[in-house]
Amino acid sequence: MSDPYRHSILPKTALGGWLARLLDSYRLVGPVADTETVTSYRRLGPEPMLRLSGPRPTVSPKAHLLPQTESLFTFQGSGPALALTAAEPDATPTVVFGIRPCDARALRRLDDVFLERAERDVHYDQRRRATLLVGLACATPGWGCFCTSVGGSPAGTEGLDLLLTDLGDRYHVAVLTPAGETLAAAAEMGDAAPDDIEAARAQHAATAARMPALFDVDAAVRNIRWDAPVWAEIAERCLACGVCSYLCPTCHCFDIQDEATPDGGVRFRCWDTCQFGEFTQMGAGHNPRPTQTERARQRVSHKFKYLVEEFGRAGCTGCGRCVERCPVNIDIRAILRAFAEEGR
Repeated sequence: MSDPYRHSILPKTALGGWLARLLDSYRLVGPVADTETVTSYRRLGPEPMLRLSGPRPTVSPKAHLLPQTESLFTFQGSGPALALTAAEPDATPTVVFGIRPCDARALRRLDDVFLERAERDVHYDQRRRATLLVGLACATPGWGCFCTSVGGSPAGTEGLDLLLTDLGDRYHVAVLTPAGETLAAAAEMGDAAPDDIEAARAQHAATAARMPALFDVDAAVRNIRWDAPVWAEIAERCLACGVCSYLCPTCHCFDIQDEATPDGGVRFRCWDTCQFGEFTQMGAGHNPRPTQTERARQRVSHKFKYLVEEFGRAGCTGCGRCVERCPVNIDIRAILRAFAEEGR
């Protein structure tokens, strides 16, 4: 590997000790099996039950940076006596361990939205600054994965502090940032031998070879049209259940509500989705997206057109969760491939 990173080897027998030492200084979050078929990123305790093998987890780690429900402030009294108390975000130093490259890239897309606009989101900002990412290269992509079609890689390093590659009885560890050096210092690692580096490189290449690009994403972005008939075709099948948005690691829409009590209350935000009919419902009753056709157009156009125009990159990292979990088999890959092939 001709790169500027330091390469180390971590025996798997030393993994537990490393995690225990990290727990002394950080909150640990990692993939845990909820059932035989569902894995999500959860807080780890002194005896972590990590699931580091198999395809990427079913649920992304987004909620640890953008909670599903989050208090913004509380209020007491009323009228001139109304008092507001801002909620302090939980900015405990955190290590997300075993995060897959698609999910690490997804956090960079959330950074675009919450940190790169004129007003930074204070709550997201504080949690993001306190979070380090230890990645795990994918060796067994899921059937819906398409990261290589949107500029990613099963061994991508974007946004990571460390990248682990499973070599059987040991992990190859690429140290990517100064913060990664600090994390690595807590582990019993040795320098990687040339054969170890080559083995990691070979695994990365073999996994990528099983994931050929399915479409030209730049062509798809250019050809997305407001009046495309595919929007109505999607709407005929879509149940507006929201599973695509809630599992998506880059979807970030939220609603803001007040929950009142006799002497005060709390204002909070909670996840929402443009696929719900009331998402754009206005106070006077008008809805600029009155049918599922407009809402289908919004979801795809937002990710692959509007965010590209604003930040220069799509709001999708090809994790494939929306493909694998849609109850009516709507496949974003087929939609983008059709746009990419228009005009050929």
